[in-house]
Amino acid sequence: MTISQLQRIQQVPGSNGPERELPRPQFDEERSGPSFSDTLSQALNDVDGAQKIANQNIEAFVAGEKEDLHEVMISMNQAKLHFQLMAEVRNRALETYQELMRMQL
Repeated sequence: MTISQLQRIQQVPGSNGPERELPRPQFDEERSGPSFSDTLSQALNDVDGAQKIANQNIEAFVAGEKEDLHEVMISMNQAKLHFQLMAEVRNRALETYQELMRMQL
């Protein structure tokens, strides 16, 4: 995209100067699903739930209430994988944000 094309995008019809905001995308009213923040919030709640279940299983095993070590280890590994996935998503989002900040318009 050339500089002149970007300048035409930024200009408001009927005005002489560039607009400070770029045009915003228009959303279909029919497509009403969960927002990104809702999806992210649900994912964080899932990670928290997996951590809590793993902690409960560990406490139950230490207290002698649960004898199956395999279930405890599985819940610990699931919690670890949930956390690692959350950390990778955060890292990717941060990298994307930093890349956008480095872009010159």
